[in-house]
Amino acid sequence: MFEGLVEAFRKNCSLHGAIAHAVDSVYIKTVDNQILVTNTVYEQTFSGPVSSVGRFGEDFLNETIMPISSRSDALLLSGCSTVEFEHAGRDSQGRAMLLRTIKRSLLGSGHPRAAILGVTRIIEVKERPINEPQFVDLAVMWDRYSKLEEREQQVAVMVSKGESVKHMAKVLGVSDKTVENRRNAALKKLDVDSQAALIRLMVRLQDNGYCDVGL
Repeated sequence: MFEGLVEAFRKNCSLHGAIAHAVDSVYIKTVDNQILVTNTVYEQTFSGPVSSVGRFGEDFLNETIMPISSRSDALLLSGCSTVEFEHAGRDSQGRAMLLRTIKRSLLGSGHPRAAILGVTRIIEVKERPINEPQFVDLAVMWDRYSKLEEREQQVAVMVSKGESVKHMAKVLGVSDKTVENRRNAALKKLDVDSQAALIRLMVRLQDNGYCDVGL
């Protein structure tokens, strides 16, 4: 598909024509997250009754999708050529889904505004409805985790794996007290009240496709 788009750029052909017949949700957007063109599958799945073309992702995408969408875009705009990941999210109807997304940078491909090509496939539509607040909270929690300092993230992962404070201190080359401070800071920023709650959170994040920390 990418090669077909580049050829369309060269020939000044319709971008819509290059993606219209794809069976997955396909979209092209600018560096500032404005949608340039989509296919019908994308519109039906993520946009709803109002076309997404010309709009910004934060104006219509479900809030469960925005955190991972923004982070993956940032990777591409900072120099990555391709990113691929599985993630949970809700469509325009509020259905909980497991999704697989591949994004590719279009920077330097010949189009003056096209920056990112995205293709999203529905892996699973959850048969059992997920409680809305709980599901939204998971996206919020992932956003909080992503904003932790690197050492706080490391400690959170190690805590989730059941590592002792002394072992963490040895691996990280710091004192026991520093590990405890980092752990407590992570708990506070994540707004969880215990190590057990942190472990449950990290397992849920991994099980729902937000990360893979080896749990």
